[in-house]
Amino acid sequence: MSPILHFLAEDARGLWQSLLALSLAGVFFAGLARLAKPATWIADGKAALGETRINAVLSVVDQLTVTPALALFMAWLGTRLRAHGLQLEAPAIWATIGPAPTLLATVFVGDFIGYWRHRAQHSRWLWPAHAIHHSDTQLTWFSLERMHPIDRLGSAFDTVILAALGFPFWAQVGNVFVRHYYGYFIHADVPWTYGRGSWIFNTPVMHRWHHAREVTGSGSNFATVFSLFDRAFGTFHQPGPCDAPLGVGEAMGKGAVGQYLHPFRTWWMQIRPGRAGTILPAE
Repeated sequence: MSPILHFLAEDARGLWQSLLALSLAGVFFAGLARLAKPATWIADGKAALGETRINAVLSVVDQLTVTPALALFMAWLGTRLRAHGLQLEAPAIWATIGPAPTLLATVFVGDFIGYWRHRAQHSRWLWPAHAIHHSDTQLTWFSLERMHPIDRLGSAFDTVILAALGFPFWAQVGNVFVRHYYGYFIHADVPWTYGRGSWIFNTPVMHRWHHAREVTGSGSNFATVFSLFDRAFGTFHQPGPCDAPLGVGEAMGKGAVGQYLHPFRTWWMQIRPGRAGTILPAE
């Protein structure tokens, strides 16, 4: 088999595995919604169908193009880091403390890196791409799939830093798995705050405030797993259940194509001669 055909076959296999994983996640979160909101879960699901279709298109395109491209880029970058001596060797401490503490440390550090990366995505020049993720007005677990390719590239920054710091490869993979699936959970439409547990962990209600449209709290709650970081750096906001409208105030364009083109249109308007100002996220 030629290299190109091999790559396409692997790409198709990866898409099938991703669709299977998404299907299983869909069943799980449907059951979760049935448990958390027995009176409204069906109506809420129907209300989200329109935007779910856009999320599905973005997800499939991502799996066919962006994910393989990122995998190749990460492999190339790892080779370059090692070639220039910029990647630390895995410290002996990981073998000493064992797998569970190693994974916990990797997720904790990865979430710390992700916290600051996420705050950067809400800055002037990165927001137009990140706004795509925030444009879903019916937030569900599947809203995590609504992401622009440029925004996805930014998310890969977390793993690059973990690799450079010398965390074991298997723990880096575990970090991606834990934070990705916990990301599904905090996007889920369930009214859970964890009580005192929110002092440590991010919650679905906490993240719902992050997606609120231009209200107090929409510039807060940047961590994925640990709310400790938002508390420590003054960006925690969870006054109670979030009933504020979700989404963004700016026009995103129509359908999946409009979502892909939005950041490029916005950046062009920002740099055009004679144009001033920018569209910023609510803080």
